[in-house]
Amino acid sequence: MTIYLDNLAATPVDLRVADYHRVAMLEHGANAHSVEHKAGLDAQTAIDRAARLIVSTLASDAEDILFTPGASAALWLAVEDAVFRAGSRQARIAASKVEHPSLLAALRRAQSDDRIDLTLLPVDERGCPLLEPIDTALAEGLDLLCTMAANNETGAITDIGAIGELAFRWGTRHLVDASQAAGHIDPSGFVGADLVVVSGAKIYGPRRAGALVGALTNHATNLAHDVFGSPDAPTAMALAYALQLCETERVDKDARVGSLRDWLKSRLVGLVPGLRINCDESPLLPGALHVSTPHAAGEAVVSQLWGRVAVSTGAACQSGVPGPSHVMSAIDMPDWAREGAVRIGIGRFNTEDEVAIAADEIGKALAGVEIARRLA
Repeated sequence: MTIYLDNLAATPVDLRVADYHRVAMLEHGANAHSVEHKAGLDAQTAIDRAARLIVSTLASDAEDILFTPGASAALWLAVEDAVFRAGSRQARIAASKVEHPSLLAALRRAQSDDRIDLTLLPVDERGCPLLEPIDTALAEGLDLLCTMAANNETGAITDIGAIGELAFRWGTRHLVDASQAAGHIDPSGFVGADLVVVSGAKIYGPRRAGALVGALTNHATNLAHDVFGSPDAPTAMALAYALQLCETERVDKDARVGSLRDWLKSRLVGLVPGLRINCDESPLLPGALHVSTPHAAGEAVVSQLWGRVAVSTGAACQSGVPGPSHVMSAIDMPDWAREGAVRIGIGRFNTEDEVAIAADEIGKALAGVEIARRLA
């Protein structure tokens, strides 16, 4: 049985959420847009309750929320909303170089169609956006600023509050991709954001479930319906419930998961000569551990662990793509550290025994063939 340590890519579904979702599917099978009968109205009422629960869990004062089939869809809608707001001119959008691949892809498509003027912002050694270039871009005029609350590869937590203050000062709409962060960090940091994206796949919730929280144009709302169809009440309910569980249990869960992460880091440092711990001094998601080995390429490490321990070299959307990820390429680090990067993500359901077994397996893979022989 594979020990799953890729929780930054996707988390296992909480059985409580699965049970809740099952019951909701049985009770709310109607189309929420079927306004001609009570069953449809009940489904819409359930969606409205789910929306209010998400907003309150995020400590947000937003009045609008769109449920989408995943975070990538929500990010795309945010771009389309900005384009529509700009009218006949190009929308001026800035995003950090380490944003999720789906957002960067949406931005580059819009750029190639001459619908946006795109600025990609540099990041520091942690993979977090630098404030000075953001301020410069804002001063030159932006319609939308896109930043990630927590990096989905390194786990580094961005100071979204400071970035939000800059965006507010310049009167620029601020999109926060909280997919990796919501339910795992204090939500107060992105309270002032104009748009916040949430993902069920990162909070032990339903797959293909996301939400875009914040005010949108009617164009974006209509576009969501045209492309994605009617929202699904049971999925919306399960997403909201999963987020509420994560936030309610966050402090205790973070302490336990963070302790496991710290133990694993210490063990790997002892096993692997020259191991580099990336973003070690940064505020991190509690289960995130990003390392680089000088002894092997990251792809080789992952391959060595096939069927025993599930880890990765980067974002799931780029899985299988050879070479360093766009996140590693954006961070100032030695070439060997980019090539030898491995992402490990401990989650709520990992046990001490699993992490102990995985530590030795990962250590051998990171150490390369010759050193691994000595460790065997």
